[in-house]
Amino acid sequence: MRKILIIITIFIVSKYSVRAQNSFSLDFDGEGDYVEIIDESAMIANADQMTLSGWVYPRGPNADSWTQFDGFFGFRNNNDADFYLLQLGAYKVEGRLRVSGGGEFTIITAENSIISETWHHIALTYNGSNIILYIDGIEAGSTGAYGQITNEFLPFNIGRLIWQTTNFDLDGQVDEVSLWNLALTEQQVQDYMYADLTGEEGLVGYRKFNEGSGSTAYDSSEEGNNGVIYGATWSSNAPGPSTVTLTVSYNERWNLVGLPVEVDDAGYTSLFPEAISGTLYSFEGEYQSEYELVMGHGYWLRFPEFGSSDITGIPINELTISLNQGWNIISGITTVTNINSIQDPGGIIIPGTFWNFDNGYGLIEELIPGTGYWVRAGGGGEITINQ
Repeated sequence: MRKILIIITIFIVSKYSVRAQNSFSLDFDGEGDYVEIIDESAMIANADQMTLSGWVYPRGPNADSWTQFDGFFGFRNNNDADFYLLQLGAYKVEGRLRVSGGGEFTIITAENSIISETWHHIALTYNGSNIILYIDGIEAGSTGAYGQITNEFLPFNIGRLIWQTTNFDLDGQVDEVSLWNLALTEQQVQDYMYADLTGEEGLVGYRKFNEGSGSTAYDSSEEGNNGVIYGATWSSNAPGPSTVTLTVSYNERWNLVGLPVEVDDAGYTSLFPEAISGTLYSFEGEYQSEYELVMGHGYWLRFPEFGSSDITGIPINELTISLNQGWNIISGITTVTNINSIQDPGGIIIPGTFWNFDNGYGLIEELIPGTGYWVRAGGGGEITINQ
């Protein structure tokens, strides 16, 4: 078997972006705290597309009175320039676009779309013909819309929205607020939820709130439009991706292993502390000594005895892998995957060539998290492993 494992080069494209280094958020007490960025509407004025997104941690009561609504963030002048997200009673979320010339378009989600004292990611997009509201990366409502905001002198507020003489002050927390002159797709909303944004196309405002002190809301986009923090305090309670813990079993001596989750420290001594030092090897035409594991790659690793390791990290739901003609060594995602469900649009996988190593080689039908596998391709191309 080993004599024919040749010409192996693997390129992995993960559907996960780099996670934001999220240490702080801003806490609003519902009694006049807010952030203001003056003239921020100039960033989306005359645009046919735009997106507003961020994390919210509502604490406000499930109030029936409209005077108790909680403003999350956005623009609102009740005249010709509304683009905002607001918490209504019964934990519904309102997203609205009001354009110059009077067009008004509103989405109101179902009751209990968000939960008190829980971090939720919310986003409102406008693509020139529709507005769409997303909660935690999933579409929660949409409606037709048209027109543009031409007002260039409206402030962007966080933690407060105003209707006539009533301030809808937020009792809760906010983090990672971004503004775009581009309509993000659902996939982009999901990809950017935990991302540390760095110059992405269309990003015209980005407040990370990671400073932890001071009264300035720094803009981390290329525009550099900083805002002023009025009253809000800093909190170490910040949103983060959910994690899972997987138990990966191994045999005495050599094993084929893989990385089943996204982790901060991918060193093999951290993931498999009982492994024999200096025995992690990848294969790309020849065996190469390695220290860190990469998602989607498979590796040889030797252990002195039977055992298992618990690995905690962010789930990997999808991997796109580029294979070369010949034998390739790969690993799968966080969940067990049947090899027949692998997307192979070019038909490059040669049937009957998925092999594991369990004190000897064997054909397999499923990819087990944390295990590496050999697979043979009849030509170069991409395959996708997902749930």
